[in-house]
Amino acid sequence: MKIIFYVLSILPIKLAFSFLDIFFKFLPLRLLKIFSPFNVTRKNLSIAFENITPLEIDLLAKESYKETIKSLYETLYTWSRPSKKIISKVKKINNRFLFNFQNHESGLIIFAPHNRSIDFMLRWISTQRSHTSLYKKIKFKPINKFVKKFREEEDCTMVETGIGGVKSIYNALENNQMTCMASDQVPADGLGIYSKFFGHECYSFALAPKLARKTKKEILLTYLSYKSEIGHIINFKKPKIEIYEKNGVDVMNKEMEDEIKKSPLEYSWEYKKFRKLSGDIKDIYQN
Repeated sequence: MKIIFYVLSILPIKLAFSFLDIFFKFLPLRLLKIFSPFNVTRKNLSIAFENITPLEIDLLAKESYKETIKSLYETLYTWSRPSKKIISKVKKINNRFLFNFQNHESGLIIFAPHNRSIDFMLRWISTQRSHTSLYKKIKFKPINKFVKKFREEEDCTMVETGIGGVKSIYNALENNQMTCMASDQVPADGLGIYSKFFGHECYSFALAPKLARKTKKEILLTYLSYKSEIGHIINFKKPKIEIYEKNGVDVMNKEMEDEIKKSPLEYSWEYKKFRKLSGDIKDIYQN
């Protein structure tokens, strides 16, 4: 399967991105509108940025969708290359918290939004320190088996989302290990709380701040970004100290929101983040 992913990502990343830039420049907007993920992107952007015009939403959605395709290419590239290749692609690290000796001696919680390729970012993190992290099953079994095995390289452990997985992560933190998790998805019932995200009360993943409050371990925000003149950038940020308090999920969401606003095109807006809103639950993606 690795060979297939290699063929699908055979071009150098920068060259592939240049081709996508040219392709999307001439791609009609009306053609994109037949694709469901593109329409979800438009809907999410209209919810998150209520003060911009429908035309601006369409143009922003087109650019965002292009970046989503680029992030898919990054993922295929990551799945088919050795770790040292991914390390070489990271040209800058903003805030080098992960390199602090103290962080290798105690438990550490890393939470992230879906900015660009999660697998690219996770692969780089895994080369710096092993971790025990949550893993959501992929429905297609051959890819699920491949991805799980891939993510468990570098002496890492993947545990399924659920009570058992949460217990495993808690034990890992107590044993001074590290855990990483994407914290912007809609969790299963019982694993989240309602919290504001881009001004809307939506069901939010509560595990990262809950673990930080319970274990008193350090918690960091991280995400991947890309600048054509530099290359790939790994970003770390210490969230506000209030993330250890009862309103920690609100703090976490605000921290992610602030970073997403710096470069909204790089965020994966095609995910149905607002499908569980507080109050009268409606499927806003049907409208």
